[in-house]
Amino acid sequence: FPHTGRLPASRGSTNEWSWPCMFVYPSHRQSDFLDQVEESEMLALRMAQVFPELEDETQEETSMPWDYNNEFACSNLVVYFEVHDTTATTTTSNDTTTNSTKKTLHHPDAVQLLSNQGDTMRFYEASRALKGDEGVEMAAVARAMERKHLHKQRVAWKKRHGSLWANKPDRLPVVQVHPAVTLLDVLQDSRMVVPNFLVTFLLFPMNHPAHQEFLKEHTCLGILQPKELS
Repeated sequence: FPHTGRLPASRGSTNEWSWPCMFVYPSHRQSDFLDQVEESEMLALRMAQVFPELEDETQEETSMPWDYNNEFACSNLVVYFEVHDTTATTTTSNDTTTNSTKKTLHHPDAVQLLSNQGDTMRFYEASRALKGDEGVEMAAVARAMERKHLHKQRVAWKKRHGSLWANKPDRLPVVQVHPAVTLLDVLQDSRMVVPNFLVTFLLFPMNHPAHQEFLKEHTCLGILQPKELS
C-alpha cells in the first residue's frame, strides 16, 4: 500500500475528520486517489461522482477511457475492503552474557500495528516529511528511510526463514461493503485496519470474470450493512 504522506484532517469545530482514500480496480489494474473523504459521507455518493450512471440510451460510454466494456457505473459495482493480517510475526531471542532481548520480525506483506505513542509519533513525522511539509530534501530523506526499512525487513525475514515465501501471510479475507454505509461505519468496523492512514477499497464490476476469480481466492466474511439495515 502506498505511503502517500497524507493524514486524516480535522474539520474544525464539528469534531469530524476527513480521510485519504483509494479506489482500486483490480480487474483493470487502475486506481483513483481521493484526497479527502468526510467520515459522514455515504460511499455511494462518492462512487456516483467517480462513476456516474449512463444517463440515457444515447450515452453509450462511461468517462473512463480504459473501461472498454462500459462496466464502471455506480450501480454495477461491488465494493470490498481487505482484512489485513497483523499477526505474521516471528519472535527471536538474542542471548548475551547478561540478558536476553527479544525482537519481533514482521513479514514485509503484513501490516505492522502502531503499538505505542512513540511509534505513532515517528509515523506521523515520517508522513509529514513524505508529504513535503519539511521541504523537498527531507521528503527525499524520508523516502530513502522507508525503502531502507523495507529492505531490512526483507533481509531479516529471509535470514530467519530462508525465503520471503516461507510463512508468508495467506491471501487476505475481505468484507463486502454496502454502498449506503458511511466512511465512519467502515472505520468503526472491528475488522478494518487502515495501513498508512489510507482507507482502501477494492471495486469490481459485478459480473466481470476478475470478480469471480477474486471471490475464489479470498474468503468473504460477510457484508457491512448500513446501521438501519443491520
